[in-house]
Amino acid sequence: MSRPYRLLLPVVLLSLYPMLAAAQVLNVAFGESLEPYVMPQQAAGIEVDTVREALRAAGLGMQPVFMAQQRLPLALKSPHIDAIATIRPDSGLKAAYSEPYVYYEDVAITLRSRNLQLREVAELGKYSISAFPLATQYLGAEFARMAAGNPRYGETGNQVDQNRLLYRHLVDVVVADHRIFKYMNRRVVSDFRELVQPVSYHPLFEKLPYRVAFRSAALRDRFNRGLATLYDNGLHQRILQRYQEPDDID
Repeated sequence: MSRPYRLLLPVVLLSLYPMLAAAQVLNVAFGESLEPYVMPQQAAGIEVDTVREALRAAGLGMQPVFMAQQRLPLALKSPHIDAIATIRPDSGLKAAYSEPYVYYEDVAITLRSRNLQLREVAELGKYSISAFPLATQYLGAEFARMAAGNPRYGETGNQVDQNRLLYRHLVDVVVADHRIFKYMNRRVVSDFRELVQPVSYHPLFEKLPYRVAFRSAALRDRFNRGLATLYDNGLHQRILQRYQEPDDID
């Protein structure tokens, strides 16, 4: 090879490097049925879009893999999964955890017509409750004690059922993330042709930060840098707004 071509080759390789890096596609596992956070049919949602865009900003691609929420902690045992979403370090899973990329904001929800006043978690023990799966693991020791002593406490994986139970006066309280509840209101109307009613939100719980657990610390670090870019350029806020409409029913 002549000398000019030898000099040109490194330049060409450097110019191709971003494309070569972008060719690496990570298989990221997400839990199912967490609309609007995870929407398997559209391969979209607040979480899916956030992780995808953070990886893209880091020069990586993403292939989402959807599975039952309870299976997520086991997913990294598969060599075909590079990372899992919607998880916390206190899960016990040994992995390289990212910075928080999403916060779930769980609240107690009651019919406004009932005029119930809820100021403490312990007060929930007086009422029938429908909560999301594994709520007793995520919402703290006081909530777990309340649930253990409340024979009218239950959990459901199909969260649109929570809205329907509340509107039919079959439970007194729903415990859910407020964005999920509002999104499910749309399904109550569109899928079941049922009416929704005004509700009250009782902020009894702290926001829960969730992270992505990576098999590789190096990939985790790249994701964190991409996530910081999303916060800096405003894309993270635009993703949240994408799944929130002005006419959300309260």
